[in-house]
Amino acid sequence: MTPSLKNLQYLIALRKTNHFSRAASECFVSPSTFSAGIAKLESDLNVELVQRNNKSVLFTPTGKLVVNHAISVIAEINILVSTAKLDFFESEVSIGVIPTISTYILPNFLSNLNKHYPKLKIIFKEDTSDNLLKQLDEAKIDFAIFAFPYELPESIENYQVFSDSIHFIHHKNRNNKAIDNGSLLLLEQGHCLRSHIMQNNELLNRHISNFSCTSISTLVAMVDTDIGVSFLPKMAIDYGILNHYPNISIDMNSTKTKRDIGVIYRKNNQQEENIKELASLLVKS
Repeated sequence: MTPSLKNLQYLIALRKTNHFSRAASECFVSPSTFSAGIAKLESDLNVELVQRNNKSVLFTPTGKLVVNHAISVIAEINILVSTAKLDFFESEVSIGVIPTISTYILPNFLSNLNKHYPKLKIIFKEDTSDNLLKQLDEAKIDFAIFAFPYELPESIENYQVFSDSIHFIHHKNRNNKAIDNGSLLLLEQGHCLRSHIMQNNELLNRHISNFSCTSISTLVAMVDTDIGVSFLPKMAIDYGILNHYPNISIDMNSTKTKRDIGVIYRKNNQQEENIKELASLLVKS
């Protein structure tokens, strides 16, 4: 039977320490788990690798040969992993992104990508949450920058990076600043920001205005003309989306609503760790 890489690593640690307990500690496992791994390796190879006594560990002649080969095997695998990682960061990657994030996060993200991985070629595809899930399922994109919570199919994994609060906005001269029937302006169906606002504030369909739109910019313009009230992500406020709308007031204390920002990708994706590494650049300056 082919031995596992984990047990080969156990054997290398035993060669390094010549002590079962110290080797187990170095491998971050219990002594019993470590001993079982060495025993399984001997069983798989059908040879005795080490002779055990209370004071020391003695490698058999065969054990010495096997551990030397194990060191070479692990070294080659490390080279293989490094090469695969290098290939990814020098390839072309297709990234989906939702519109309620793209304007506010992509400039810094692109700057970070170019700084850390100048050979990486990026294609961004902006679309609604629902459509990006379809594109991911059909392998039309490699991963997507997303907002949570969101109901994901079992075939999709997520990795959350940071949180973004969402705040209530209204015209400063509005008589009734509460959310009454038909006053709530939202993005159209398919945008996750719509569901985040509804769920976190326990709102009902009767609160929603007959008007909806496809962009946050249009939403802000509608609030500015006092058509209704709405909510804005803090990243949009920090970006300065309200700079040209002095008539809009923000309730910065309305922190009940928030969303988490991260990435989604297909399960069992061999590039999972590389995708997470790119995702970490969403918050690095």
